Amino acid sequence: MRLTVKNLLLFILVAILSHQYSYAQGLLDKKVTLTLTKKPVKEVLNTISNQGGFYFSYISTTINNDSLISIAVHNKTVKQTLDLIFGEKCQYKESDNHIIIQPSAKEKWYAISGYITDRLTGIGISDVSVFERQTLASTLSAADGHFRLLIKESDRYPVAKVTVTMGSFYEDTTMLFTQGYDQQLNISLPPSNHSLQEVEINRYTGVERSWLGKHLFSTKLRKQSANLGKFFVDKPIQFSLTPGLGSHGKLSGQVVNTFSFNALGGYAAGVDGFELGGLFNIDKKDVKYVQVAGLFNVVSGNTDGVQIAGITNRVNDSVNGLQISGIHSRIKGSVKGMTVAGIKSYVDGSYKGFQLSGIANTIENDQQDSMAMEGFQLSGIRNKTYGNVEGLQMAGLINVAKGDVNGVQASAIFNRAKKVKGVQIGFVNIADTVDGYCIGFVNIVKKGYHTLCLSTNEVFNTNISFQGGNKKLYGIYTVSFNINPDRKAFGLGYGIGTQRRITPKTAFLAELTTAAMYTADTTTPNIIKFRTGFIFEITKKLSVHFGPSISLGVPFRGPYKPGYQTLSPDDKLYEVYKGTKVSSWIGWQAGINIF
Repeated sequence: MRLTVKNLLLFILVAILSHQYSYAQGLLDKKVTLTLTKKPVKEVLNTISNQGGFYFSYISTTINNDSLISIAVHNKTVKQTLDLIFGEKCQYKESDNHIIIQPSAKEKWYAISGYITDRLTGIGISDVSVFERQTLASTLSAADGHFRLLIKESDRYPVAKVTVTMGSFYEDTTMLFTQGYDQQLNISLPPSNHSLQEVEINRYTGVERSWLGKHLFSTKLRKQSANLGKFFVDKPIQFSLTPGLGSHGKLSGQVVNTFSFNALGGYAAGVDGFELGGLFNIDKKDVKYVQVAGLFNVVSGNTDGVQIAGITNRVNDSVNGLQISGIHSRIKGSVKGMTVAGIKSYVDGSYKGFQLSGIANTIENDQQDSMAMEGFQLSGIRNKTYGNVEGLQMAGLINVAKGDVNGVQASAIFNRAKKVKGVQIGFVNIADTVDGYCIGFVNIVKKGYHTLCLSTNEVFNTNISFQGGNKKLYGIYTVSFNINPDRKAFGLGYGIGTQRRITPKTAFLAELTTAAMYTADTTTPNIIKFRTGFIFEITKKLSVHFGPSISLGVPFRGPYKPGYQTLSPDDKLYEVYKGTKVSSWIGWQAGINIF
């Protein structure tokens, strides 16, 4: 079904647009010999078609079948014979095994045809590109080396510049022809001097070799592009229906356009202005300044300016400017500017600007001596950067920087970085080193502050705490209980603390904690405690601390049960609001820190 649609589109385009096209059929170049006197035109045409093994197709109003003519030709081409019969009144086109006779249009065409052979072997060469450099008329040679290039006469180009090339396999040949009449010649190409053929594969050839290229480009279009890898030309405008079906024909991939308008999709060497595609645009070099497509854009070179696609944008080099993708964006080079993707944005190189996506951002540049991300990275779920980050990295759930972070890393669940110079904000924060603050429930700094604290205070005579983070700001996780059987209690607490160095072995500390105290009652009291004091280092892995504290307790209602801990040392309660009672007191804490 796909081939049928493509053939239908080709027929419609040929019938409506008068663009240059070419083909490698040889019906008009077949030789005939005949001598007829005063015979009807219909009989003469039947004699020619019988000798050539093909059929004529024409409308009866175009040719008077009963007209009598006399003709004598020997070993002339069918085209030359028809010109003798009809002069300039008719033009001819080949279609399968038919020659279509039509009234001559105002535009005049002429053909350059012949055979292309290998100079050493004399064997015909197939798939050789033959093209006129000014009008962009082109064709490919057939299996036996035969070609027929149809060129429209033009006052702008009195001399046709025809080039024959097959990439790096044979030496290129360029010839000049005077326009206006059919010409035949045989061309022998010398093989390239390279003993081993080298096929260059770069960012510009990749688009034809990609999955999209294999499915959207015809075989002839891909062969032309491979043969003409080094030939590019600038043109002011392109109109196309699909790749290869447009104003530049099979050479569209070699043309850089100022304006490009593609009804369904287009293929070009590049754009230096504006490109609009109903479904897609594909460019094998650079694109400037605006590119818009309903579904997707694919650019093998750089993109400078604005690039917008309903589904995805793919750039094989760098982006400078604004890129908006409805679903997905993939950039293999660097970015300077802003990219927006509905689901995912993926960049292989460095990024300087604002990266925004609905679900995930990825920057793969892992050069540790440079910044992978400079600016603002925002996603709904996850950010991941393989290198260093300078600026703000913010995600709904997870941030991962495999390099350093100089700035802010914030997410609801998890942050990870090597060296942090700034702030991490999340439920879990992990870093190798931190020169700043980690704000979260769990803060793990591999080369930071870690200690196990054994302490006692006026409420719980036994407390075991783990403190982790850095000395500017660390988390405190505490398990508390009383070993006195007459004052049983159990507590779980969390808090934050900070230390400021006074002398090499002395520091001032301040800590704020909250703890839930569990007793025999079903209602759990809460204790909020602010404590200060001093910490003295005895060895690198052992220190002692002590100091005063002030506490606020929100107790359970009702009397205390015998044998269980009361909320405060003096058991004094103060009603603060409609039966809600609190207790406040001055206390103390002392303990040792291990590790």
